Amino acid sequence: MLALDRRQFLASAGAVCVAIAVPVRRGLAQAGSASELTAYVIIEPNGDVVVVSPVSEMGQGTYAAHAAIVADELGVDYERVSVRTAEPADPYRRRPPGATTGGQQSTGGSWGVRAWIGPLRRGAAQAREMLIAAAAAELAVPAEELTVTGHGIVHPASGRRLEFGALATAASRLEPPESPPLRPASERRYVGMRLERPDLPPKVRGEPIFSADFERPGMVYACATMAPVHGAAVRRLDDERAREIPGVIDVVRLSSGAAVVASSTWAAMRGAEVLQVEYEETPGARVDSESIRADLRAGLDAPSRAIAVDQGDPGSALEQAAKRVTVDYEVPYLAHAPMEPWSCTVAIDGDGNCEIWAPTQAQDRARTAAADALGIAAERVRIHTLLVGGGFGRRLGSDGIGPAVQVARAVGKPVKFFWTRETEFAVGWDRPTAMARLSAALDREGRLTALTIRTAAPSLAMHFVGADPQGEERATFVDWAATQNLSPLRYRLPAYRVDYALRHNHFPTAPWRSVGATHNAYFLEAFIDEVARAAGRDPLAFRRDLLADDARGLALIDELARRSRWGSELSDGHALGCSFFECYGSLCAQAAEVSLQDGWPRVHRFVTVLDCGGVVTPDGARAQVEGSVVQGLSTTLYEAHTLESGAAVERNFDSYRLLRVGETPPVIETYFLESGEDLGGVGEPPLPPVAPAVVNALYALTGKPLRSLPLSRHFRA
Repeated sequence: MLALDRRQFLASAGAVCVAIAVPVRRGLAQAGSASELTAYVIIEPNGDVVVVSPVSEMGQGTYAAHAAIVADELGVDYERVSVRTAEPADPYRRRPPGATTGGQQSTGGSWGVRAWIGPLRRGAAQAREMLIAAAAAELAVPAEELTVTGHGIVHPASGRRLEFGALATAASRLEPPESPPLRPASERRYVGMRLERPDLPPKVRGEPIFSADFERPGMVYACATMAPVHGAAVRRLDDERAREIPGVIDVVRLSSGAAVVASSTWAAMRGAEVLQVEYEETPGARVDSESIRADLRAGLDAPSRAIAVDQGDPGSALEQAAKRVTVDYEVPYLAHAPMEPWSCTVAIDGDGNCEIWAPTQAQDRARTAAADALGIAAERVRIHTLLVGGGFGRRLGSDGIGPAVQVARAVGKPVKFFWTRETEFAVGWDRPTAMARLSAALDREGRLTALTIRTAAPSLAMHFVGADPQGEERATFVDWAATQNLSPLRYRLPAYRVDYALRHNHFPTAPWRSVGATHNAYFLEAFIDEVARAAGRDPLAFRRDLLADDARGLALIDELARRSRWGSELSDGHALGCSFFECYGSLCAQAAEVSLQDGWPRVHRFVTVLDCGGVVTPDGARAQVEGSVVQGLSTTLYEAHTLESGAAVERNFDSYRLLRVGETPPVIETYFLESGEDLGGVGEPPLPPVAPAVVNALYALTGKPLRSLPLSRHFRA
């Protein structure tokens, strides 16, 4: 019988994979004689161009955009540009505005293109001018007489040509010009055009290397089991049965778990299954979903001095309102649920230096975690970024790095450290649960005169960033994720207040795709529909009034009305709902056409209009919007992580329900408004408005407001 390994199986099955991103270190030549001209541009001996990208490719197509940006600015062929992931260094760190030092290399916040289009253009323009200068010296002609053609420099007057590969070494010795001229938009061949993604054919062929596939000489495998209750320490470890498994080499005790080290993945997994680990009792073990919900409800009723926005006098406006609307909403914890459970490979040399190959979104964070675990300087840790088999913010965390380096140090060999999907669901840091209470004041003409929002939630900042407010600071502490994108609003509001009730617990939370915008868009936009109907107004027309002074917002909402055919007659039993939200630098308006089929919501058509300023790669941007719609529908209809005795209940896809292929809308339409404003994000802005668009359509259909997610709480097929 012919034996197939995993790579061969995936290739034969046509599985979807991603090409490996090879790391590059600033200042080191690649492939022996390749030349690094700037931090972002390397010229290969054959004249091909390598872009050194500061971000991780997670399947979102960012590298295609980076290749297009550099190809246009440098003046070369897109097909001869490849992209590699940088290792941590200053040129690849995104810093706060105005800062010249610090920052982090990471991929999140929909910054992949908008944060780096400027540095990439400048780096490519510098490389172009350096190549021209090198050619001018070689040909003994003025630089002004030379042009870039293909992957070479041409002197039209004499017909002489020098290829990039022949010029690269000399060019790399030159000082990059501080302010190189940038090409005008009229000279672009690729940005804004439909492009083939070079990583797609290898995916279809099953060629790419993910973390689970990566190997090192002499490597062993370590399968970890971790405490189901976050923070619980190991009380007792019985590894006798695990050590009897053929292939098991060692068992390494961790502070909050243990890892079975073996000569194969299978032996490591079998050993981990029979480990007997007892954990210390923690206060977190007394927490469950119902106790958390009760705590959040108490937060809605409690006084709060944690004020995020205080504009006008909403208290007086509410007292004097002709009509007052007050509504509470609720969302659950959400697991990231990536297809790829955590794994990474760690090697520690004889001098104690550490090298890590990991599918990370946060290179600096991972490097720091490894250095802290080993007690060494961060500069002694190298991070190689592997392809990410599903990120959604999960790979911004570094919780798998520390245990991995501990195991590698203990066994003295390169280690593939991993855990199972069940462990990933148990220890993966979730999007926080949250509740919100919204109140609106309407005058006699049905105009919105005041809006207040109280959010109650655990603090993502306290978990993920390590914020530690104490005393008076805790009383006034506002978690940025809990109030994200609620200020400023584009809606015209004479009086507006947002405050926050901190209701913290042990269950770890972290950024999830679009972070706090996921729930705040639902809270706000579902409420706007309820207020519009209380005022006797059409929901879209009501939003138009709130955007009356905002030309950009009005253009977007009007385009949605046109594209969705708002107000036109629908099929019997169908209804249309809309939403509007701004986040990550982009404005998004959406409409969902829904019905009930056998008592279950069915989305037939979903329309998105996105104003992200401009579009670099239209196909990639459209794919991101469509993916956001599908993921948004999944969380709207099904997804929820619940807790019992402090631990996550749902541990795999049999219990953590995702949207299935047959449940996606038959029609998903995407339109872009290119306003010419600064580039905004694409990968996250289309997700938050999905839930309110669907909920508002169901409200129009049934007359029943839906004030908690997922909708499986309200409907049964």
